[in-house]
Amino acid sequence: MTARYGVSLAAVIAAFCLAASGQAAGKELAALGCMLQPSKQVEVSSPVPGVLELVGVRRGDLVEQGDLLFQLKAGVEKAGVELARVKNEFAQRKVERNQDLYEDDLLSIHERDEIETELLLSKMELMLKEEELALRTVASPIAGVVVDRLHDEGEYVNVDPVIELATLDPLHIDLLLPAQYFGKIRVGQDLLINAEPAMKKSRKARVTTVDPLIDPASGTFRVQLEMSNPDNRIPAGLRCAARTTR
Repeated sequence: MTARYGVSLAAVIAAFCLAASGQAAGKELAALGCMLQPSKQVEVSSPVPGVLELVGVRRGDLVEQGDLLFQLKAGVEKAGVELARVKNEFAQRKVERNQDLYEDDLLSIHERDEIETELLLSKMELMLKEEELALRTVASPIAGVVVDRLHDEGEYVNVDPVIELATLDPLHIDLLLPAQYFGKIRVGQDLLINAEPAMKKSRKARVTTVDPLIDPASGTFRVQLEMSNPDNRIPAGLRCAARTTR
């Protein structure tokens, strides 16, 4: 009798532990697709055609938003800025020299208008030349990692990408789920994501988008999640598995 009671109690304890473990781990989703993706992926091209003078990053480099990526040769543009600056300074001095003459009624309104318009036009020309020069320097539009460097110094570039960038923190997870889960997955909900061997244990990811339509051909819908990835420790491109938190 004692032995039978002991076996029964052990079975109860084991069943309780198994249930608790399953509740803590949650239920795995029968996803038809689960992939870790960069949250942003950008191909950076030059806004104007020209010859590369400097490419300041290499594949695998980390960049912050605003960091220099590459520069085009800009000798003509720099000379244009200097010429426009000289014209602007001359026009400014001309206005100052003629200010006393105008106050003493020695200059007509028409003459003053011409002098002031010349100053305004020189300022606008200087601004235009500075903008043209600024287009020869390209900075990173995002914080992330350099995925690829497609051109080197001395090459002519036009509209083709020069640098490819990706943001890996946070990561995006794309889930393809059967229609049976529709209505059970909600925006703001946390799911547990695992991608071996890069992830030693599951990590939480938050649902950011749930497609409002089910694809009638496949009977599936898409869900996107966002997961923090400090120091870019987890690479993008891995297949993953997802389960509920409880």
